Amino acid sequence: MENNEKSNDARYLLAALIEIYRGNIVFLPEFDPQMENNLLRDVFSSAISFAKFDESRQTISNEIFKCANEGATVKEQMELARVQTPDVLNAKMVAAAHVLKIMDDNKVILS
Repeated sequence: MENNEKSNDARYLLAALIEIYRGNIVFLPEFDPQMENNLLRDVFSSAISFAKFDESRQTISNEIFKCANEGATVKEQMELARVQTPDVLNAKMVAAAHVLKIMDDNKVILS
């Protein structure tokens, strides 16, 4: 990939998120900001239904709000993964896998 080129690989982004939420370090290319923000919003929106605790749902809801108003990045998720609760991380990991499965089954990108 050339220096100025940004990745539009949604599957790589989702797979990277799954690994980040599992606590692993992954190589992150520069993603297209619009695609990155849209996929993160999809993951956060799906994650609410996978969270077990009200506090976790509130944390994820706050992330949706921030994503919609300020934007969000995978690099920010890498930093947050260090401090978020296991329930939040698990909900977001399952949601990322869910979105990836939907994309593969339907061959469409959400948002």
